[in-house]
Amino acid sequence: MAKRIVLLIVGSLLFTALLTTAAMAGPPWTPQDIYDDFVQNGKLTRDYTDAELKAYLNDATIAQYGGPIKDRLDDAVMDLLDRDEFPFTGFQLMMAGIVVVVLIGGGVMLRLLTRPKKSSESS
Repeated sequence: MAKRIVLLIVGSLLFTALLTTAAMAGPPWTPQDIYDDFVQNGKLTRDYTDAELKAYLNDATIAQYGGPIKDRLDDAVMDLLDRDEFPFTGFQLMMAGIVVVVLIGGGVMLRLLTRPKKSSESS
C-alpha cells in the first residue's frame, strides 16, 4: 500500500515537471524583443500575440528611447493589431436552424413510428 502511494506521488511530480517544462518552452516576447526584431531587418519576423503587441505599444521605455525607427514599428504593430474578424454571414444561424429542424423532425418521426398500434378486437 505504501509503495502505491510513493509511486503515485513520484508519478504526479514527474507529470507536473513535464507540464511545467512544456509551459515554459515558449517564453512571451518582451517589448524590447519586438523592437530588436524590427531593427534587425526592418520587419517583424516572429508571430506575436495581440497582448504582446499591445504591451509594446504601452511600453514607456521604448517610447522614450526608441528613436526614429519607432514610428515605422508602431505602424507595423498597428497593422498587425487591426486584423479584421470575419463578417457575420448568417451561416451559424443557418446551421443552428438545420439542427433544430432535424431534432424536432426526428422526434416527431420517432413518436409516430413508436406509437402503439390499436388492436382491433373483432369478437
